[in-house]
Amino acid sequence: MPSRTKILMILAVVFVIFAAAVLCAPRFLAYSTTCAKADAVVVLLGPDFNARHRHARNLVYDGMADYLIIPAYKKTYHIAGGKIALLSAGRQENPPNDNRLLYRYFEDTHLELLEAKRVMASSGQKSAIFVSSPYHMRRIQLMVAREFDGPYSSCFSPTPFEEAPVVAWELKASDWKKVWREYTKILWFMVYHPLTK
Repeated sequence: MPSRTKILMILAVVFVIFAAAVLCAPRFLAYSTTCAKADAVVVLLGPDFNARHRHARNLVYDGMADYLIIPAYKKTYHIAGGKIALLSAGRQENPPNDNRLLYRYFEDTHLELLEAKRVMASSGQKSAIFVSSPYHMRRIQLMVAREFDGPYSSCFSPTPFEEAPVVAWELKASDWKKVWREYTKILWFMVYHPLTK
């Protein structure tokens, strides 16, 4: 039987690991990369879409891409002469997966990324800057890594117009709720994604 000291040491190690995980949780989600000019900016839907859309449009106006794709709305915009104009509004299509029952359990973000990939493939685009809320970016990166294989190159640019503290003691209760929700969604993606292959 383990001694009391050993049990206390094990509990202390478990507590330290748990505390470290909690402290690092927000920062891990707020994934971003340095972005070079790409074919398109892909902006994903969410509660504060205005903040995301504003950043995506700024990237296009700054010359980071010539196209802006909003997959949730099936819309693609093109910049010409300093103005963004609607290029196409796609029609609703069946999901690109034959297992319709399984497809109903896909995360909305996953469905948006599949639509973005379809749009990019149809127009020969090979690189994209993905834009969303800061806490949303790690899940997007994980999904893109699994769906945008082959010749695609990607970078990730969270909107700076949405507050998302990454230092644990600066988070409010509403921030922690977003963080835990993201981890739940990541876990769900990890569960169902292997079943789609």
